[in-house]
Formats: sequence, structure tokens, C-alpha cells
Amino acid sequence: MRYVAYGVFTIFFSLIILPSIIVFGFNFHKTFSVPSQEIKLVDNGKLVKLEDTSNYKTINVFITNQNKIQKMDLEEYVKGVVAAEMPAEFEMEALKAQAVAARTYALSKEIALGGKGCELHPGADVCADSEHCQAWQSEGELRQKWGENFDKYYAKISQAVEDTRGLVLVYDDALIVPAYHAISGGKTENSEDVWQSKIPYLRSVVSPGEEVASKYKTTVIVSKEEFINKLKQKEPSLKLDNSNILTQIKDVERTQVGHVKTLKIGNITFNGKDIKEIFDLNSTNFSFEAQGNNIVITVIGYGHGVGMSQYGANAMAKQGKKFDEILKYYYTGIEIVKIEDLLKIQH
Repeated sequence: MRYVAYGVFTIFFSLIILPSIIVFGFNFHKTFSVPSQEIKLVDNGKLVKLEDTSNYKTINVFITNQNKIQKMDLEEYVKGVVAAEMPAEFEMEALKAQAVAARTYALSKEIALGGKGCELHPGADVCADSEHCQAWQSEGELRQKWGENFDKYYAKISQAVEDTRGLVLVYDDALIVPAYHAISGGKTENSEDVWQSKIPYLRSVVSPGEEVASKYKTTVIVSKEEFINKLKQKEPSLKLDNSNILTQIKDVERTQVGHVKTLKIGNITFNGKDIKEIFDLNSTNFSFEAQGNNIVITVIGYGHGVGMSQYGANAMAKQGKKFDEILKYYYTGIEIVKIEDLLKIQH
């Protein structure tokens, strides 16, 4: 009987235990220490449980001009973003690219998917302030903006959103933060030159065809007195001689693209963002010129310059590029998937 038992044990060990060791290894505690349903859906986001992601098809939006949070259908929200963020006259493929970027941004912020939500408005996933999250406009606002063209433009944008329904941008199987801007000035920025953090999918690329934009190159003219006064409002200890201002602007450090990182004016070192805000410039790619009693500030581009250039995307669309080609050009190494498929991959 003892030999029979020994034989049974040997067979059991060979058929059940040994294959389990080969497949799973000996460290069972380490293998199962993290619950399998806790996953990361957002790049740099927190772990969430898969069952908590069922409500991603709606989004909580803080409507800035109404000072309230409103729950919306995700795709309807994306229509309002595309309409607010990109001219409806743009090519269809550019509008589709914008729709995918806007949807990805919204979902990357969703608390239910592990995003941080809107930091300025607790309880909201995003807000309608373009300076903080994404611009968004209601149908009523769009009717007023477009007038008799409302039906045509709204149908066009609705088609762009519908044709890309559910599509998002991912890197390493996680939703990216798809930065975008209006006009790069000819070349987009590396993320670390603007935000210090090096992000693999936000790499600098050439962005031709933007020169047609009316705001590609703009100028701001202020008197020398106003120039000094505005700087002193920011830095009261500024010492700047009114007689020859340009010679007192020194040590200008620029990114490889041309945006100003820091510069010294008089005795104070400013960063490019300070000057942009002080003089309400369209970008940090600026230069100074003296004309009589005035200082002329020439600005190239519109926005931070990171990620997708909207006018660059439209130029690519005019050349026959499809929305996926546009997105993969501006966001290095990303994939385009349906959000439902991303959930399946993670699960």
C-alpha cells in the first residue's frame, strides 16, 4: 500500500505541482501581492480598480462662465472642445486629429481612470478654461459664434468626432497627456525645454505650413515708460535706465527652437513666461527692437509649442495626410486604440 501511495504522489507531483512551479515560480507571495484588477490607465496616473472605470463614457466638466460642474456624455463634450479649440473651416482630417487629442486629454484627467482631475475645481475632471484644461463651448455659444453657418459647421465637427469615436492615444499601454497648441513657429518644442520633465512622446519635430496663420508673427508695441512700469509691477526692485533699454537686455537663453527660457533685464533675471504674461504675448519666442520712444516686441508662434501644432496639422491634412498620420507625427512613438481595447489590454 505504501508503494501505491508513493506512486500516486509521484504522478500527482509530476502532473500538477511541477508544471505549476515551472509556470508560476516558487515566489507565490510576490506574484500575487498586487491585486490583478489594480491597473494604471493614465501615464503617471495612479492605480485604479478596473471595475471603477465603467463610467468613463461621461465626464464632469466645470463650466467656467457658469461656475458649476455639469456631467456630460464624453463624445458630446468632445464636440464642444473641438469647436472651441480649432477653427471649423479646417480640414476634416485635422479636426479628427483634434478630436482624438481632446478625447485623450479628457480621459487622462478623469478621476475614474486614475487621472488627477481638475486641480482648480474639486470634483470636476476638467474645466472649460483653455488656460488650464481645454476650451469648451455649448451649442448655444456656437450658434452665436457661427450664426447662419451653425448647421454646416456643427455637422462637420460632429462627423469628425463620430468618425473617431472612442479613439485615444497611448504610450506603453497608458493614456498620454496630449499637449497641443495653435502655432509652433516652424518647429515644436521638447517637453523638458518648457516643463522641465522629459516626456518620450513629446519630442521636437519640424512643423511646416504654419506661415499662413494670421498670428504666426505678431507685434506688441509699448512706450519705453510703459515697458519699464510693467516690468516694475512684476519686480519692484528693477533698475532700468530709460535712455538705452536694449543694451540692458542681456544673457538671453533660448531653447533650441527659439523660445526664451531666461533673460536679464537691468538687474533682474526674468523667465520667458514672465515676459509673455507681463506683455500679453502669444508665445515665449520673442525679440525686442527700439523704434523711437517705443519698444517693439516681435513674437513668433502662438502657444507653448509642445505637442501637436493645430495649424501644422491642418497643413498636413491639406497635403493629404490622414488624422492618424498627423497624430503619430506630432506624438512620437504613440499608438491609437479604442478606449475599450485599452481596458481589455490592461485587464
